[in-house]
Amino acid sequence: MKLGIGIDTGGTYTDAVIYDFESQAILGTAKSRTTHNDLTIGILGAIDNLPLPLVQQAEVISLSTTLATNACVENKGGRAKLIFFGGDRKVLEQYGAQYGLPPVEEICLQDSFTHFSGESDREPDWEQFERDTETGFDDLDGVGIVEMNATRNGAANEKKAKELFQKKHDLPVVCGHELFSELNCLQRGASTLLNAGLFPVIREFLASVKQALSARDIHPSAIVIMRSDGSLMSEEFASLRPVETLLCGPAASAIGCMHLTSEQNLIVVDMGGTTTDLAIIRNGAPITATGGVSIGKWRTFVNGLYVKTFGLGGDSAIHYQGEMLRLEEYRITPLCVAAQAEPSILENLRRLGARTHTRFLYEHYRLVRDIHGNPRYTPEEQAFCQALAEKPLLIADAAAAVDKDVYTLQIGRLLKDGVVEVCGLTPTDIMHIRGDFTEYNREAAVLAAEFVALNLGISVDELCERVYDEVKRKLYRNIVEALLENKDSRYYKNGVSAEEKRLIDVAYEDAKADGNGLLTSAFHTNFALIGVGAPIGIFLEDVARMLGTHAVIPQNYEIANALGAIMGNTVVSCSVEINPGSNADGISGFRVFGTESSSFFKELEDAIAYVRTQAEEHARSEAKKRGAQGEITVTTQVHANEAQSRTGTVYLGTVVTACATAAMGF
Repeated sequence: MKLGIGIDTGGTYTDAVIYDFESQAILGTAKSRTTHNDLTIGILGAIDNLPLPLVQQAEVISLSTTLATNACVENKGGRAKLIFFGGDRKVLEQYGAQYGLPPVEEICLQDSFTHFSGESDREPDWEQFERDTETGFDDLDGVGIVEMNATRNGAANEKKAKELFQKKHDLPVVCGHELFSELNCLQRGASTLLNAGLFPVIREFLASVKQALSARDIHPSAIVIMRSDGSLMSEEFASLRPVETLLCGPAASAIGCMHLTSEQNLIVVDMGGTTTDLAIIRNGAPITATGGVSIGKWRTFVNGLYVKTFGLGGDSAIHYQGEMLRLEEYRITPLCVAAQAEPSILENLRRLGARTHTRFLYEHYRLVRDIHGNPRYTPEEQAFCQALAEKPLLIADAAAAVDKDVYTLQIGRLLKDGVVEVCGLTPTDIMHIRGDFTEYNREAAVLAAEFVALNLGISVDELCERVYDEVKRKLYRNIVEALLENKDSRYYKNGVSAEEKRLIDVAYEDAKADGNGLLTSAFHTNFALIGVGAPIGIFLEDVARMLGTHAVIPQNYEIANALGAIMGNTVVSCSVEINPGSNADGISGFRVFGTESSSFFKELEDAIAYVRTQAEEHARSEAKKRGAQGEITVTTQVHANEAQSRTGTVYLGTVVTACATAAMGF
């Protein structure tokens, strides 16, 4: 046997599978609740439920996670800052937020004198740069550096800025050219800043995995992690480029589903605790994203599978506003789960009783991480955490502990940084009330549901029905949106408008009523819905029926993501442009914007030969950086961009793309 372990750490559960590469058989599966205060505990919980004799024979550990995905959706993660050479303040103010960039006042802008051609009038004022970066970086987790035209000058200024910055600050730094070569500087800047903010997320994850393996005397020859495109990379590579893990969890689910069913056309519906991820498999292959993946507020240049991620999961917060039920897009800890670990929560809920109030008084604050003496936090924030040190508190009691009330208490930063968490009513609690899930404390769920139902003016049974219906509606709407985005490029580029979403909601109500009404509208698909994740089996069959198709809930569907993590290879592509142009003497020819510098050639054939070699070498080198071992297969494509005019065909340029494929040594 040649064994490997796949581990997927999600927002709610950590899944594990042990796989025999020779027989292509699953030899064991396990699930354990993810422990955000210490990821190692949840990882150990999953590993310990696998057959120990087989676990210690594992030669490779392959990982996937939705931690980066969830950080984007919930706007969490580390604190990072962007240094931007050549960024235009007005452009950033007008368009920066569309890519996920912060207000321009939070960006360190620097002058740049590099033109689009790659030529530079002079170097930046490095003395001014050092003065501007002297302070304001001490409490950060990472820094990103980009220059507007870095892809045209070999990123010389990005490289020098990184060197100077690292002489003063002991912080992880990443440059835009190290990640992406695309031209759009706003999208490249957002991608680089996001990478810097994800440094602590992936660092903690990898450290926890290693600690868990060491604790169980597991010593694999390799630890690898899935990328957003379904390929694999080494742990060292992932620690430098955590943004590449952005959609690795959903990608692993898609790869896993392809091995769990023989159907060729599928919509993968992966529901976790925080998010639901949709991927599409057409003719046995996943559909890929064009122009980079987008998630939450971020538009990136990360290559990946097409994945539509939205905030819906077993741990989504249930709230009310007047008579309207709201299912929030962020996760909290279910009260049934929290009360199992903290009996004081149940006593608090019994004491609170059911009453009407504009605030969600049944919710609790619970301390996740001790920040005592940490200078990054104010004395008031530290005092608040100290009040939670002994046990979780109802939000009113927690506010009173620092002389505030539920209206004036401000702890947004503690929640964003994951120092404090909210425990409240979620779909997981509703599942306990209805008996669809029975692992944790049902009474806590009932007490909170009674509070919410009273404020909505309905019964607990009706509340449960409305929550389930809202989950199905959100699934239906987002599946239809995903299908529209892949059917018509206008939807992929511009999204689905508010009026179109309203039409989809009307179609949902019609489908729910089996089309009985004055006018019926319906969306149908021939693609089957395949479910991934523990809660999905409760909802998927109804949604499939309303879409005129069928649901597939395969064996081992709960751990499809962990299975997918162990099934990948390394795939690297590198594209280099050739554009018509002239040199400094005015001689016409072809300019190459390469991976390290730009070059000029009089003849197109010479330019293509040079670029082919450069692209192949870069792809092969990148594959080795990601952990590829043994033979690396490289294929190259040459594509000429042309357009038609009144006078004939106009040559616009050539793109040479090299693709390197290799195994990871197993």
